[in-house]
Amino acid sequence: MYKIIGADQKEYGPVTTDQLRLWISEGRVNAQTKVQAAGATEWKSVGELPEFALVLPRHAPPLPASAIGVIQPVRGTSQMAVWALITGIFGLLCCQILAPVSIILGAVALSQLKGHPGRSGNGMAIAGIVLGVVALLILVTAVAVFLANPSALQNFQRSMQ
Repeated sequence: MYKIIGADQKEYGPVTTDQLRLWISEGRVNAQTKVQAAGATEWKSVGELPEFALVLPRHAPPLPASAIGVIQPVRGTSQMAVWALITGIFGLLCCQILAPVSIILGAVALSQLKGHPGRSGNGMAIAGIVLGVVALLILVTAVAVFLANPSALQNFQRSMQ
């Protein structure tokens, strides 16, 4: 006879060995389910008990997220990371004003990706941040040069005509 801790974290039992085997075959109990044998004081997982080794599947299916209170990871690529990369490229090539946007999008994307390990996009978020920083440095350098040397701005304007 055994007591078990259900997916709802409530204690059930006593139940027989045959009842537990039936529940394993139905998927209601898996290798991680906690059980306590009659007369025992410690709780063990079903997978630790040799009497259930033959009826447990080789790879027990994970419990549903609602049963264990864990949010399942979201799959796919982070759209925010994609936009960080796109704004970083445009910020570097033509519109340095997009540099801060790229840096912010990349940082937020990295933060979100830490919470969702199944999603991809870390590389794009980092690339967006790097491109944004480079574009911002170019913008700051250009502004500093033109402020320090007003004739450089006039020469630049003449060369653009």
